[in-house]
Amino acid sequence: MLLKLEAVEKRFKDKQVLAGVSFDVAEGESIALIGPNGAGKTTMIRSILGLTSIDAGVIERHFDNHKDVGMMLQKDLFPDGLRVKELIELHKSYSKSKVDTNELLKAGDLVQETRSMVQSLSGGQKRRLSFALSLVANPKLLFLDEPTVGMDVTACRMFWSKIKELQGQGKSIFVTSHHLDELNDFCRRFIFLKEGKVAAVVSKEDLNAQKILVVHPAQAEEAEELQRRFGGLVEDGRLYVFHPAEQSRLVDVLKERQIPYEERLKEVKDCYREIYDHYEEGVMQA
Repeated sequence: MLLKLEAVEKRFKDKQVLAGVSFDVAEGESIALIGPNGAGKTTMIRSILGLTSIDAGVIERHFDNHKDVGMMLQKDLFPDGLRVKELIELHKSYSKSKVDTNELLKAGDLVQETRSMVQSLSGGQKRRLSFALSLVANPKLLFLDEPTVGMDVTACRMFWSKIKELQGQGKSIFVTSHHLDELNDFCRRFIFLKEGKVAAVVSKEDLNAQKILVVHPAQAEEAEELQRRFGGLVEDGRLYVFHPAEQSRLVDVLKERQIPYEERLKEVKDCYREIYDHYEEGVMQA
């Protein structure tokens, strides 16, 4: 076990930001932390890293916050007047890192920008530099906060390819992102926060064992009528039905009316819809 939280609480003045959060992270595991703005994600990460004190509960860490953790923050804050290679070597000096600078440049796809001034980099290049810096100490645990914001499609692919490589090395990865399709492909477990509480913990195996029915009616009124009969959630003119019993009944109606539909495995974005747009107390609890 690398990390364990038990009934963690945190309050800022009159606002309860964390309200009894409990979960654990195994060594070598990739965890996605998901939730809308204000759900408590940042406070929880800061608490894990010891940057914010907690009011109640226990955080059990089996790693050294200074030696074993790499962080890629959401906002890139770099000093002016340094070249890319100089900044990497400066960070290496802080942790007395023996990781090869060229390998870090390759990890961030910054070999061509070695001598570029940091302030001249594009937004996507700065994200890649942040990623390279998070690997300086060869950490066993990586915290990645919205890592692909500002990256183009090619950079995103290279980034996640590197993440897959790090997973193969046994590193633990804790990532927050609003790009749910990316998380769906690269994480083993998904922790959903809602109003400071764990609303659900869903594993990749859970997703692969569940199906969802997506209905594509021609008229929005038809989607709403089917929703009243069979439940589910209407979004962008489509009806998403989660419960297997209702799916079976609905398919017969769709075939009779010749309404297009698709059946597929559940994805992270479907869980998001179910939890935050169609959440019911007691449903999908961890």
